[in-house]
Amino acid sequence: MTEIRNIVLIGRTGNGKSTLGNVLLNKGNNFQEVFKESEFGVSQTHETGIEEFEINSIKYRIIDTVGIGDTSLNEQQVLYKIADAAYKVRDGLNQILFVTSGRFTEEEITAYDLLRTVIFDGEIVKYTTIVRTNFSNFRNYDKCEMDRTKMISENSQLKELIKNCKNVIHVDNSPLNIDDEDEKKINLKKRGNSRDKLLTHLAICQTNYKPKNLENLNSRIGVHMTKIEMLEKQLKDEKKLSEVERKQMQSEINELRGKVSHETKGVVQKFLGATGELAGKVVDKTVEVAWSTAKTTANVVVEKCNIM
Repeated sequence: MTEIRNIVLIGRTGNGKSTLGNVLLNKGNNFQEVFKESEFGVSQTHETGIEEFEINSIKYRIIDTVGIGDTSLNEQQVLYKIADAAYKVRDGLNQILFVTSGRFTEEEITAYDLLRTVIFDGEIVKYTTIVRTNFSNFRNYDKCEMDRTKMISENSQLKELIKNCKNVIHVDNSPLNIDDEDEKKINLKKRGNSRDKLLTHLAICQTNYKPKNLENLNSRIGVHMTKIEMLEKQLKDEKKLSEVERKQMQSEINELRGKVSHETKGVVQKFLGATGELAGKVVDKTVEVAWSTAKTTANVVVEKCNIM
């Protein structure tokens, strides 16, 4: 029986999160762009996406989330992304790959704190791997250790995370959307070596993580989320629906999403010790700045799929 391991990618826009997803997928030697890779620091991931690959009887489910710092979502949408994250990994998470270019921003720190506090708990650090992208010396152990030490010294707020996480993996996910064919071949090889390094690490991450917080949130939103998935599947698969039927179903989906956001808001407030409306510092420091942060990081997790 094939084992399924859910891998969630989080990180700031421009740090190479979606590119890392493509490196892992490695759709042949051409490295097809399954997840849209960003240019010029502009987010290309506006919806959570999911792709799978199998190796050694293990199916890895790669979940790409909207980049931290993408401000395209409003508060209710952010709350829904938090709920979607919780629902999609309701049966367990194998690893969070926290993608960084080496320096963590306040947004990233707050995003991770919200992830830890609301959906998971303090144990999440044991299931978090920091992936340092765009590191040209990624095959040099001493250089990687020097960079890890530097990250610890420069990021006091995440010092314990860096020290206690599953590991810090250095990779070079250099771009392929370039005109120079020789350079493209070099970058392709770097991606292949980076993939080998990541897979060696993921092979030892054998356990799944399912905290109480996750169960508690899903107990409040599970019925609504299941109904939403069903309706969205109908909209996608049933081509003969009339325009009126489609509008009615979309209206029902929007209503259910509102209910999910309301339930999630209550959970967020409870765990953050907040009262009243999600506004002011709570929004600025957690929901807006954090998970989807600047309004959008909470996506953590995937489009429609059957998580086992």
